[in-house]
Amino acid sequence: MIKFIELKDKLKSGTVNALCLFGNDEWLKQRCVENVRQAYSIADDGFATDTLENPTLEQITDACMTLPMFCDKKLVVCRDFVFPENARLAQVKKQLSQIISACDGSFCLVFRSDTDKYFADINGMLTVNCNRLDKPGVVKWIVAYAKRQGVQIDTLCADRIATYCLSDMSRVSVETQKLIDYGTVDAQSVDMLVHRDAEYAVYDLSGAIADKNAMRAMEIYRGLIAGGEEVRSLFALLYNFYRRMYYVKTSAYPPEQIAAYLGVKPGAVGFARSAAERYKPMQLKRALDCLAQADDRLKNFFDEDETFVLLIMQLISL
Repeated sequence: MIKFIELKDKLKSGTVNALCLFGNDEWLKQRCVENVRQAYSIADDGFATDTLENPTLEQITDACMTLPMFCDKKLVVCRDFVFPENARLAQVKKQLSQIISACDGSFCLVFRSDTDKYFADINGMLTVNCNRLDKPGVVKWIVAYAKRQGVQIDTLCADRIATYCLSDMSRVSVETQKLIDYGTVDAQSVDMLVHRDAEYAVYDLSGAIADKNAMRAMEIYRGLIAGGEEVRSLFALLYNFYRRMYYVKTSAYPPEQIAAYLGVKPGAVGFARSAAERYKPMQLKRALDCLAQADDRLKNFFDEDETFVLLIMQLISL
């Protein structure tokens, strides 16, 4: 098994004929497919790639043994392949091994899966971990990607990009390319060009509240409203953020498990954990009470701006 960030170098050998891309980040899986295309000069023209949904073994065999059109190598991408859970399992794994071993360089077989179960022990199959990258992994990717584009991004700027995007690779890739196209990547250009995730803005607001800096908190709030954010949307994000803080403050589960349980990005849980360090559990409970009262006011059509400003002041006074 290798990590996502190691695949590009592995493909340089030209001997990788079968891969299993497993994990919970679909962006990483798609990037791996694109890396395979680039490494083997497989055109993305609709003729050189067969994409099979929930395929049978026979369909995979036919796709691999059919000669590519207009190019030397074809790509066969299989989604949601299901292994039998009976006596045929060993036979299917053996047949896949035979397909891979018989490869004469005319195809590359790629499976996209949630898990590497059963794939890992198939002869000739390279498994690639495509689970969401942690922040150091995202930073490493930003630096390496920029270097391949002929642009230098230092780790501090890369860390800033990852932070603003909550380490969401689909957003990180877009914002990094934006900075590269701009031509200058430094702290100033990152602050100027990178669109901050709304959850990061709420984290920033919660930091000002925790510091009891009313002026800074109001400045952030007014800036978000001027930027087009709606009060109710901000309130929902802030309410969820404080719930998240209370949960991580009172839970012993690891961040990845909390993120999965709450259905949020791991980066969002990291922000919540960092912010929760500045509160005691009882303070967070009182904050949730204030938020519940504000929720009632909004539902009863009280003035939205006044309600949010009052909420900020109440949270600062905790």
